[in-house]
Amino acid sequence: MIGESDKKIIYIEGYAWVYSPKPAKLTKYEKEDIRKKVIQFVENSTKLKEKVSRIEVKAGRIYLYKLVEQILPLSKGVILIKPLIEDKYAEFILGRITLYDSKGEKCTADWQRYNDQWLTYHKGNLNSCLAFIETEGWFQ
Repeated sequence: MIGESDKKIIYIEGYAWVYSPKPAKLTKYEKEDIRKKVIQFVENSTKLKEKVSRIEVKAGRIYLYKLVEQILPLSKGVILIKPLIEDKYAEFILGRITLYDSKGEKCTADWQRYNDQWLTYHKGNLNSCLAFIETEGWFQ
């Protein structure tokens, strides 16, 4: 997990501000290029190919979504499938990659907690972040 050492603390007259870098602003051509790289990586990966159902690039971040079958046990032997997407699945965020440059050289792999807070678990380039999401147990 990325520690507090990656954040810059600025002190001005007794006040402290924590500076976190902002995601890169991407043009539509850069978004398409990044999206193609991610799709190629996912298609070549057996684990991610099974997990990832949708890829979205927005606001300097890549969101990876998965479909989860919703099964609710009512009593012994009786199972109710909750109707959501196509009467069977719910879509959840698998993880996200935050881009700090348009080429994908500086990225972080982030995981969303149950309370909608994002935790950063890996720092590197786009391929290393995708490989981390593929192998790490948090991204299931």
